[in-house]
Amino acid sequence: MGYSTSRAGKNHIEVLSPHDHYVDHYDFSSKLMPAVTVAQAFTDLPPIYHHLDGRTGKGLPRNVNLKMQYLSINNDFTYQMKNWPGFNVHSNEFTGHIIRYMPRDYEIFRRMPAGAMYPEALEIANQIFNEKITELETNSGKKIIEGSEDWQRIHKATVPPYKVHRYPNKFRKMWADQPARTVPAHIGKDSYSHIHFDSHQARGISLREAARLQSFPDAFQFVGSMNSQLTQIGNAVPPLLAYAVAKSLRANLLSACKQIDTNIYNSFGNKISA
Repeated sequence: MGYSTSRAGKNHIEVLSPHDHYVDHYDFSSKLMPAVTVAQAFTDLPPIYHHLDGRTGKGLPRNVNLKMQYLSINNDFTYQMKNWPGFNVHSNEFTGHIIRYMPRDYEIFRRMPAGAMYPEALEIANQIFNEKITELETNSGKKIIEGSEDWQRIHKATVPPYKVHRYPNKFRKMWADQPARTVPAHIGKDSYSHIHFDSHQARGISLREAARLQSFPDAFQFVGSMNSQLTQIGNAVPPLLAYAVAKSLRANLLSACKQIDTNIYNSFGNKISA
């Protein structure tokens, strides 16, 4: 069976013989439901700005059990996340809408365009660094020498240390109108792979937003610290995917059982009753 790749399509089928096992994704994509975009998945979750207030860039103390109010807007996906059988939300409150604090990177996140990755982020960081150096030189009336104590201090506080060619995908800012990329377990260590599309919020996604991208119902309970819960989310099979696979497998097994039941006969030619 085939799968969707950049080469897939009517004019780019490249499979070894025999070809009858291949199903090009263009042949069955019309039967699928539309993908849920990031903006749709987050539509009823309030924006987060508190990390941008003050000098520390850390905002409120993190509390995984902190209750927040939903926004009064919904769609089919958010309704499903709040009304999953056995995991119904019984109030207008939810938890887990907390973020990792990364004050060095807020301005980088703000300036990154949608879809930008680490090379663009590093270029933006260097622009910010040069702006800070220029401002300090203007205010102090002296030249800041490269490698000096002031230069190193500002560079460390502004520019991420990761090698651009080794980690080109380390940063990525999401598109609001497209599905999110896969949520990895590494999100338990940092949130660079899923930078929020809203530049005004200038942050990585929250714990609740990560759970939404993986289709965990809002009433599902994770255990442990924020980092531990994010790792659990990234390691998990998305519940909606698991449900779709199980539903298809069940249908195939039932069909196979009926076929076996129809074709089994005893040695005298009589069908064996189930």
